[in-house]
Amino acid sequence: MNEARPDQTAEVTSTASAPVSRSARHRVLLVEDHAALAEATAELLRFHGLEVRVATTGGDALAMTKAFDPVLILCDMMLPDMSGLDVALAVRATHDSNDVLIAVCSAMRADDLREIERHTKTRGIDLFLSKPLTNETLIGLLPRLEALRPC
Repeated sequence: MNEARPDQTAEVTSTASAPVSRSARHRVLLVEDHAALAEATAELLRFHGLEVRVATTGGDALAMTKAFDPVLILCDMMLPDMSGLDVALAVRATHDSNDVLIAVCSAMRADDLREIERHTKTRGIDLFLSKPLTNETLIGLLPRLEALRPC
């Protein structure tokens, strides 16, 4: 894996290529300030044929959402400049909410995430996921992406 730079704010590059039979079909914006975790997650997403861009702050994520038009936003709960909950609220306020899936990711225990989920239904968050994201979790998201924007 490439060594990530602490100041890295743009797209994380992958050393693994996607399987030859799959092409980058859906765009995913990964919002993660931990460089090594962002790189590993981006590689896993690319392996499944997804086009991935990485933002390391909420502000960068909001700017990239407009330009990149992702079908899925995987956003860390705790970012340096704002919470993942606030990122989701801002995206919903400026983006067509019917064609983007927003998942907030956290290293919190599942019970704690369920409690937050109960109190944040109005924030426009579709899913709360535990980190690190597993291959099975990502595979489970693929049909939802296809339902939002068929290729």
